Parts: sequence; C-alpha cells; structure tokens
Amino acid sequence: MDSTPNNGKLLFDVGGTFLKAVIADGNGRFVPDTEYSVPMPSDGPREEIEQALIAAVERGMRSAADRGLRIGCTGIAFPGPFDFGLGIPLMTHKFRNIYGISLLDLLRTRTDVGPTMPVLFMHDVNAAMLGEMRCGNARGFANAALIALGTGLGFACCLDGEVQYAPTGSPRITVYKKPFRDGILEDYVAKRGFLRLYGEITGQDTGPSLTVADLGRMAGEGNPAARETFATIGRMLGEALRELIRKERIECLLLGGQISRSYAYLEPGLRKGLYGTACLRSIAPAAHIGHAAFYGLLARLDGLRPET
Repeated sequence: MDSTPNNGKLLFDVGGTFLKAVIADGNGRFVPDTEYSVPMPSDGPREEIEQALIAAVERGMRSAADRGLRIGCTGIAFPGPFDFGLGIPLMTHKFRNIYGISLLDLLRTRTDVGPTMPVLFMHDVNAAMLGEMRCGNARGFANAALIALGTGLGFACCLDGEVQYAPTGSPRITVYKKPFRDGILEDYVAKRGFLRLYGEITGQDTGPSLTVADLGRMAGEGNPAARETFATIGRMLGEALRELIRKERIECLLLGGQISRSYAYLEPGLRKGLYGTACLRSIAPAAHIGHAAFYGLLARLDGLRPET
C-alpha cells in the first residue's frame, strides 16, 4: 500500500436502493467518520441514477479534502451483468434505465475523477469473496464460496486461492438461475421467496410493508412461523447447492448479503441441506457483511496505475 497523502481511495458498493461509500487511506484503513450512503434506486430514471453517482463522488472528494487527503483512485462494486472493463451496466432486471451507458465516461467527464485517475469496477459478490479471503472468514482456505442473499441471489467462489472470474468480470459460476421446483432458485431463497413462504405458512397476506429484516426480528422474538421460514429456506438452499459444493471441493461456505444477518435462523436448515458434503470444513456468516466488498476493492486497487 502507498501511504502517501495523495493515495486515498474512494470506495463504493452499489445496492438495489442505496450506494454505500467509504474512504480508505494509503495504508488501506477506513478513515473514521467517512462512511455514508446516497439513495440510488435501481428502478429509477437514468438522470436520477447518474446524479446519485455524481453526488456520491463529490461528497467523497469533499470529505477527503476536509481531512487533508487527496483521492488517488476509485473502486466501485456493482451487481451484474456488467462490462466491468468498460464500466457499462448490462442489466435488464434492475438498473435497466442505464443499460449500455458508460459510467466510466460519466465519472471522467462530470466529476473530479478526471481523465487519468484509476477507476476499478468489480462485481459486488466477487469483491465480497475477495474481501473475505483477504481478511475475513475465508482466510486460509484454498476453496471457498460466498452466497449473497438479499433482493437477489449472488454466488462467488475461489478455487486454489483464486477468485473465479468469467471473461466479463462476473462470477464464473452462477446459481441464481439454477432450475428449482417450478422456477429458479432465486425465486425461492431470496427476498420474494422468504415473504411468499412466510405467507404460505401463516395463511396471511404478507403485504408490501413486510421485509425479511422484519422476519429476522420476529424469529429472534421466537415467532415459530418466522423461524420455520428461515429453517426451510436454509434447507432448500443447502440441498440446491450440495452437488456444486462437492464438485468444486468447497471447504468454506460463507453467507453474505443483508439476509445473512439472520444467519442463526438459517444455519440449522442449511446444515441439514448440506448433509454429506465432507469437503466442507466451515459454514459461517461473512465476517464483514457490510464491508466485505470494500475490502475486496482495496485488494484489487492496490497496484493500479494512473491512465495516460
């Protein structure tokens, strides 16, 4: 790491509704009191999404300057499909209004990133996997995988100590479209699956206001239907991924994403679903659920050089 004052790093992690940000110094440490978020709805119009990114960069640059730190590079964790080399979103299920738009050009022409600052775009789940390898619960394992549970279902893995990338920069192995029952796996184990199953168990209309975080709180309070929901989905997830875990000889399986904050209620069912995977030595939540992607970006940013 370059510890000079001009090598601060501006880091972004883009989700479905917010962009999270933090500043790291030249030693790769998060600068105190520099973490912030900016609303960035994935279903918003192009202008709103672009302006959110511009505002986030401007805020970060000001925050760094106030601390006598100059930003030397920028890293952005973004969901896919995405052309990570060119900085172009290719999603149709979300962020569809910026499909094909070069966010790299946007940063270079409309923010202080300018024409030469190194800018790294990285798939958010790959970034989290790398972060957990470097300083999280995957550290020390040659073969590890991370499942990201939230609005959608993400999956990334490292084999022989290397994160597995597709040519586009996305994870080489994906599981969200894996056929499962009368749909795909994501239909059953991500947010909509949780809410649907809870409604089936209780016989109630869950309504638009209920969240998986609510179910996690209810499970913590002992609500039997909420606990059954987590245990059932944990088991389904384990059963669906069992053969993949065996095939890739995964030794460490981590749960990331917002839903994994309720890992304690997922774990019993997940372990049942993964029964017989002798290669697995560790099943655990990610050590840095909210920051793993930042650590992964830091690992990749180290060594980047200015463009000419």
